[in-house]
Amino acid sequence: MFRSLMALLVALAAQIGQSVPGVTAVAALLTQAFVARAQAAPVSAPEIVEQWLLPRYDALEAATTAQLDAWGAFCKAPSSEGIAELEQRFGNASDVWAAVEFITSGPVILALRADRFNLFPERRNAVARSLNELIADPNEERLAPERFSRLSAAAQGLPALERLLYEDGAGAALASGPESARRCAIGLAIAGNLDEIARGIRSGWGDRSNGLLAQLIAGRSDPVFFPDPKALLSQMVTDLAGAYQRVVDQRLLVVAGKTLADAKPALADRRRSGRSKATILSTIASADALSEALAKGLDAKGRGTVDRAGQAALDAVKRLPDDIGAAAADPKGRRVLEATVVALKAAQKTVAEPLSSGLGVPLGFNALDGD
Repeated sequence: MFRSLMALLVALAAQIGQSVPGVTAVAALLTQAFVARAQAAPVSAPEIVEQWLLPRYDALEAATTAQLDAWGAFCKAPSSEGIAELEQRFGNASDVWAAVEFITSGPVILALRADRFNLFPERRNAVARSLNELIADPNEERLAPERFSRLSAAAQGLPALERLLYEDGAGAALASGPESARRCAIGLAIAGNLDEIARGIRSGWGDRSNGLLAQLIAGRSDPVFFPDPKALLSQMVTDLAGAYQRVVDQRLLVVAGKTLADAKPALADRRRSGRSKATILSTIASADALSEALAKGLDAKGRGTVDRAGQAALDAVKRLPDDIGAAAADPKGRRVLEATVVALKAAQKTVAEPLSSGLGVPLGFNALDGD
């Protein structure tokens, strides 16, 4: 091996016009490169899936199952006191979804699962229109699982459930009154739908012996999910970049508008449940954990760059006010939002580029533009 290395050095020195004694300088450069790479650990797509992604899908399945159980218990004996339990379960499900929402590979791509789970951003008040129409229609057959899953995505997911719980007067209407039974049945249908989607995503990934994870470990392609299994790591880096961009474009800039007069507080995600900041924090904390996992494949310098950028973004998000909409309409609050946008944009670039080059994987199409 030593002779091979020396031969490489001599050849390299000759190509750059150096004499054999000049090999020393070239050797020093190559030694630094070898040492730097020796500090990096191999990172593979199956490893990231197994250690980072699947625990989050496990948490999602657990949260949706607990939410379904809570709705089942509530609907047997509706009461004002029982609303608090439903709200807590909603918050848990919302947060764990935000932690994995930016992943665009695997079973989540089937049957519009992502849109059906959380239609955001919505168009033309689609959620309110779909939910109100469903409340007014006494047809119980529409709430049967096999039929409910074919309704508009606007009625199937977390945004509809949030309105059912947090819209003005919604809690009282759910606990008692002429619409109580119908609203409860709809809530139960949505909770069941969310649980079915979460279970479908998780079961599709499988484990080391079965499902997509087993295929990845074996290096076998899949015509639907992974035509090229080696490309998954590239897609995960692309999704990581997209996580920062989603927050910037969909949860901050659209609410802030270009000026104070353009602010649109009503567009803040999860504003009804008071979880605007919590949703963003869950996304960025999860993205930071993904960047740390991927950065194990970089040298010490690359890891440091990625870790610092990710931590700066997370720190900026932690400084956000709880009410993003109110902050957008307040001069002082806007400065906090603007500082967060700057930190997230910096993280998007500073995290994605070292990972892409260091891991030797290309970024997907327009990843840095959020497309």
